[in-house]
Amino acid sequence: MRAAVLRTFGEFPRVEDVPRPEPGPGEARVRVGACGVDRFDVEIAAGKRPRARVPLILGHEIAGEISAVHDDVASWRAGHRVVASLYLVCGTCDRCVSGRETICQEFRGHVGLDIPGGYADELVLPARNLVRLPDQIGFEAGALITNVIGTAVHALGARMRIRPGERLIVTGAGGGVGLHAVQVARHLGAEVMAVDVSGVRLQRARELGAVAIHRPEDGSITEAAREWTGGVGVDAVLELVGPATMSETLASLTKGGRMVVVGSHSGSVWQVDPHEVYRNEWEILGSRNVSVQEIVQTVRLVLDGHIGPVVDQVFGLDEVDRAFNRLLAGTVVGRDVLVP
Repeated sequence: MRAAVLRTFGEFPRVEDVPRPEPGPGEARVRVGACGVDRFDVEIAAGKRPRARVPLILGHEIAGEISAVHDDVASWRAGHRVVASLYLVCGTCDRCVSGRETICQEFRGHVGLDIPGGYADELVLPARNLVRLPDQIGFEAGALITNVIGTAVHALGARMRIRPGERLIVTGAGGGVGLHAVQVARHLGAEVMAVDVSGVRLQRARELGAVAIHRPEDGSITEAAREWTGGVGVDAVLELVGPATMSETLASLTKGGRMVVVGSHSGSVWQVDPHEVYRNEWEILGSRNVSVQEIVQTVRLVLDGHIGPVVDQVFGLDEVDRAFNRLLAGTVVGRDVLVP
């Protein structure tokens, strides 16, 4: 079969012929219908993830069709359309059993980092990672369900517990998770101020439900938030950018407000005054991907039309360099996908 294989850090993956994998105990082989291209993949290729070892097949935002299952897998069969969770978890520890598999005590890594991923014609996955994809949802849209949309569902629901009528800032709102977070928040009844460096992406966020938009180059995020809320401050912040915006978004919170941190592409060090945190009773929470059960819920949100996957451009497997360059240039609105 064909796969885009990363052979050397600092270079792009290149398509080559590789052996077709066979499913082992508890596994299914999936014929890839589409695979999203994430910044995480670009960071791996650049050598920024210490666990990564080459050669490696990247890709963790996968939708496709089962082509084979191991004899011990009774719940799936060839022909089933599926999407796949990217986390490799045990399924039996107290965290997994209680529905918090995103913080599995025996966490085993990521698809596309610790095992071969979806930049390929086919791949093998743990059967427990799979969720049915209805026929009404195409593979390109389906590839966005688990990581891109599901991350927003988990962050705004399980972690932030956003409520109807609350006001929320989403930073990096024009990216993959950001544009879908705007939609999830709207569906849950919240109002969103979208923050992004790109005017084009902010316009898309407005089209998808953001009631206010702001570019950091136009002034302080904190001042814009105070103006938007009549000086009160926002109820919540979804941080997808990191230290470059976190000080201003934290200061944008009302008393008792909460910040949920999902990602950071702008550094790893953030200075915060603990006195401000306790004086205002601010909550600062982390949020990590999505559980399989939440993926089931996310599929339903897409199927019912509450969330629309934002696919920007579609590339063939041998065009992965074009997709990577678009991510590096910051021109992707939503998510690009690869189709083998």
